[in-house]
Amino acid sequence: MRDAWLVYLALGALFVLVCGLLAGAWARGRLGAASVVLFVAAACVWVLDFAAISSDYRDADGFFDCGEDCTGVHFSTAVGFLAPPLLIAMSALAALVMLLQRRRARLAG
Repeated sequence: MRDAWLVYLALGALFVLVCGLLAGAWARGRLGAASVVLFVAAACVWVLDFAAISSDYRDADGFFDCGEDCTGVHFSTAVGFLAPPLLIAMSALAALVMLLQRRRARLAG
């Protein structure tokens, strides 16, 4: 992939956006619901991306070796393949923070 920096930029922007959304959910006391929604959305994106890659939809599996001929499908497939594990890990971390926060509130009160 010639312009791999675009994939890295998209992953970084997605990471910052999701961090902001999770911080906002934490401030409003909705971190548990946000982590569940994030997990489900990431799992759905990963399943759809896997289906596109396995069915060879518009050469979706060619994002590794597209070289100079990368299309939007290749870029979106690459991001859709790499982002869900990151988002699932962020969802698990948010759920862990929520559980620790509940435990701390239960012990204090």
